Amino acid sequence: MDQVAHRIRREIILGTLDPGRHLVEKRLAEDLSVSRGTVREALTRLASTGLVEFSPGSGNRVRYFSDGDINEIGEVFAALEGRAAMHAVVPPSKSVEKELRRIAERMRGLRLPDDVDDLMALDRQFHGTLLNQQSNAKLIEAWQSLESLLAVMMVPIMRRGVGTADIQADRHLLLVDAAMTGEPELLIKGLEQHYYQA
Repeated sequence: MDQVAHRIRREIILGTLDPGRHLVEKRLAEDLSVSRGTVREALTRLASTGLVEFSPGSGNRVRYFSDGDINEIGEVFAALEGRAAMHAVVPPSKSVEKELRRIAERMRGLRLPDDVDDLMALDRQFHGTLLNQQSNAKLIEAWQSLESLLAVMMVPIMRRGVGTADIQADRHLLLVDAAMTGEPELLIKGLEQHYYQA
């Protein structure tokens, strides 16, 4: 079921399954060579992440995200990570800096849209590492509870073709540079710019 959810999520992010499209369980089951029950479970999981919306009587559809929706999601992540930056040890240790730069540079070698899954995994790893530089467990829990929405931030990047892997790497390296100044205010500003241009 995880693989089925993953494949459908990928098609949504890449725009193969466009916003508003009705997701017919039988057709998806045939296309993916799995049971309808497996598709139903996968769609339920995707509905919990916000990529699919379910309406009684009309079934599942690919959720449409307006620019406003995506900006609001970016604001939430910028606020959470900005708050974490206020509690973080900045600048981070040299080993943490090295790890953050390594993650960002790994983005550079990706080929989009084919490697969108790898980009999302590296993005989560980067932001998770940055977030873990502070000790407020509740902030981490709040971020983790919303982490699936990071996939939504990839929708405009993939659909509009506004982001190459090199651009994504550079955007993350700017955050490392901001963190290394030792000034939380600069990191907070960097996070706001990072999420608001997604």
